[in-house]
Amino acid sequence: MSTKKDLFEKVFEKAKNECGSSSKNGMSVHLEKVISDDYNYPITSKSFSRHFDDFVKENNLKKEISPDLLNILAHYIDYESFGDFNQKNQLTKSDEKEVNVEEIASVEPIIDDNISEEESIINLPSKKNNFFEKIKLQRNKIIAGSGIATILASGGLFLNSFNQNSSCMIWKENHYEKIECEETSPQMNAVPYNETVFQLKKITKPDTLNFENALDKVWYTKKNGEVEFYTNYGLHPENGKTLKPVTKYILTKYVLNNEQ
Repeated sequence: MSTKKDLFEKVFEKAKNECGSSSKNGMSVHLEKVISDDYNYPITSKSFSRHFDDFVKENNLKKEISPDLLNILAHYIDYESFGDFNQKNQLTKSDEKEVNVEEIASVEPIIDDNISEEESIINLPSKKNNFFEKIKLQRNKIIAGSGIATILASGGLFLNSFNQNSSCMIWKENHYEKIECEETSPQMNAVPYNETVFQLKKITKPDTLNFENALDKVWYTKKNGEVEFYTNYGLHPENGKTLKPVTKYILTKYVLNNEQ
């Protein structure tokens, strides 16, 4: 099964769950609205109907799809990009052999002129994504370092893995609070202090949002089926997912319609 077929099957499955219709036309109309409004990508329901025929009903390997659309659809089903979906999709099919996680983490991308279109789409993260990826890695280091420090403390030893940045921050309900890194524990899920990230706050009164004060100014994510709104871009402080810019579709569906 091709990666594109896998992608479109998951996209239409999510559309079916969201719109409550299992018909090709119903799902296609829903996807047209979501992708056009949420991602500002012009596409018609007829295009989605053709994609359904090409990739869900059939497996048209010769069908060309815009890399931008592939990345958007992957993001719609909660992947960073089509490259991310492609990589993780291949890992789920590893029943034939045992996969060494450490080896996967160290694999360097190989570019070959003979590889197929699906395999040649490489995820090139933006500077913004690189910045927050570093935050993720540093968070893991702090958690590991805090655990080791706790073990060594009973023997009179002191571990300081963060001399260059002794300040950390932890998430408290709807905002970050500053704390010394040596005072953290693995349960705190601390990250290195960063002034930009520190400004992130969860919006506790989403009913005050509207098109004027939210578009291009507010970000959101879905957690346990509920939509949460935040004051800045970045990573969700608890699950690490990338926050998305709020759109007219999201505001209308989850805020404005609820006020009626």
